[in-house]
Amino acid sequence: MTGKKWIYCFGDGVMEGHSDMTALLGNKGANLAEMASIGLPVPPGFTITTDACRVYLENENQLADEIIEQIQSGIGWLEERSGRSFGDPTNPLLVSVRSGAAQSMPGMMDTVLNVGLNDEIVAQLLETTHSKRFILDCYRRLIAMYGSIVMGLDDEPFEDIIEEFRIQQGLKKDIDIVDSGWATIIERFKQAITSKTGAGYPQAIEEQFFTTIGAVFRSWYSPRAISYRAIQELADTGGTAVTVQLMVYGNRSSNSASGVAFSRNPANGEPGLNGEYLPKVQGEDIVDGFHSPRALSDQARGERGDKVASLQTRMPAQFDELVKIAHKLEQRFRDMQEIEFTIEEGKLYILQTRAAKRSIEVAIRVALDLLDEGLITKHEAIKRVTKKKFSKLTQPILNPDIKTKIITRGLPASPGAASGIIVFSPDDAIKQASDGTSVILVRNETSPHDVAGMNAASAILTRRGGVTSHAAEFARDIGRPCIVDARFIELDLEQKIMKVGQQTFKEGDEITIDGSNGIVLSGRVELLTPELDDYGMRFKALLDL
Repeated sequence: MTGKKWIYCFGDGVMEGHSDMTALLGNKGANLAEMASIGLPVPPGFTITTDACRVYLENENQLADEIIEQIQSGIGWLEERSGRSFGDPTNPLLVSVRSGAAQSMPGMMDTVLNVGLNDEIVAQLLETTHSKRFILDCYRRLIAMYGSIVMGLDDEPFEDIIEEFRIQQGLKKDIDIVDSGWATIIERFKQAITSKTGAGYPQAIEEQFFTTIGAVFRSWYSPRAISYRAIQELADTGGTAVTVQLMVYGNRSSNSASGVAFSRNPANGEPGLNGEYLPKVQGEDIVDGFHSPRALSDQARGERGDKVASLQTRMPAQFDELVKIAHKLEQRFRDMQEIEFTIEEGKLYILQTRAAKRSIEVAIRVALDLLDEGLITKHEAIKRVTKKKFSKLTQPILNPDIKTKIITRGLPASPGAASGIIVFSPDDAIKQASDGTSVILVRNETSPHDVAGMNAASAILTRRGGVTSHAAEFARDIGRPCIVDARFIELDLEQKIMKVGQQTFKEGDEITIDGSNGIVLSGRVELLTPELDDYGMRFKALLDL
């Protein structure tokens, strides 16, 4: 083992990897190295290889001494670049620890943010900073992530603690909680961890860091990751790389934000920057399905009917810079890109790029447009869609001549239409669909844990979430019609009912989802097999050559 390279640094003028090293660095790590090489604003970091993951898993979940030493040298390198020190109460280095397989598996494995905080550091920072809410926000996020991902708790205890506190104080939203309230919530988080696990939240920074790396490695074999690989017919043996990266903060101030951008519209493939963002949040809030993000562009804001400002209006300089970067990345990777970004006090950072997940309809349009633009060849266009995928193009659509009442509307997240009976849990979707019943999975939000149920369902409807959430992305990838942010529905999951205004729908009632237009209809509606549009006809001719 001696002499093997286990980590690869990137950023701040250093590029030890490149985009062709996905098998070793994972898709995320390889693309970060590539972006650093072309001068994009990537926070510096290092990637621990997939080889290290396999050694860890084969060695009964233990890191070899040589791997530990190289990781420690990577932290030293980050300390030099940042001018901060791991565990220093006055100037602490904080990092994100992110998974990244060779083939992108969005949301299926784990990430922990803000690693490097403990009680002593937080107390010191609260004494020396005016941004107390920011420090407490980072700490409560870390404790909740560490508790669920590293120590094995569900997310619910932490969410319940916040909700209980808010109700006790007579507050409607999390934003109404004052700093002292968040300090109380943090103490309750730590008490929940101790009571449920028998072990306290670790105050030793090195212990916190290395146990987080181990947990991210182990997430390769999490149930949702295994289900995803089975659904997508991916190999089960590759392991995940782990990227350790200097934290940048979309939650630092009112001039900060996090978001996900697409170089083309993921719903229809139209050229132009598309996506979502939220001010004063960290990136997980965009993709977790619990929030309803805002549109990036003024055009998308108008189409969605949003009342809040787009990023283009709120931060025009950063929006324009993001447009240029998206174009540059599409030219570099010769494909439609999905880009995670953070704006910290006005400065734009790019955290990740990858080939965007897309429906078959979008895949065909993008392949032909890229062919017309000279970025790919005919052979590459055909390879990106294939005859097998093309055969799935004829997603059912609503019969336009049928007149029926629209129940409600949401954001169209994945095209196509489906009718089926309402179910309210992934397990019920699997059970009901096992005998061939068409089911519509209705949730407040979906998460990566729900992939098996989403795969069993004919369509998905959620009350919250955005078109950039992991769940919406998965729906596009597997070709399920999906509507998100249907904010006018109310769900009672215990009673298994859905209310829309004065109407009530029970589990087993039939509804129809039109994921192309974002509308929900009552009952079973006649669906048609559509004729090929111009893009479909052109691609068919390409395949027939």
